[in-house]
Amino acid sequence: MIKCEVIKQFNFARFDELKNIKRKSVDIKGKLLVGDEFECTKEIAEYLAGKNPLNEIVVKVIEVEPVEEPKVVIDENVVKEIVIEPKKSKKKKK
Repeated sequence: MIKCEVIKQFNFARFDELKNIKRKSVDIKGKLLVGDEFECTKEIAEYLAGKNPLNEIVVKVIEVEPVEEPKVVIDENVVKEIVIEPKKSKKKKK
């Protein structure tokens, strides 16, 4: 999730997809006012930060929570030694 702060007032049709909305003033559903903070997906954050048809920036990104990558566990008992032998070249007969 990405935490954003509103820098320009706007209405947002996908308002229900926003998480942990912290209001600076009046709570109006579907409308975000300057100073409001919320968490959203990367897709929504990019859209609100300028990747929209109007190229209008209405939020600034405050924090990006790192995504945990799966840990790779290697079991030494399962790992086998593989020996690659070079191919023997064939000599052409004249």
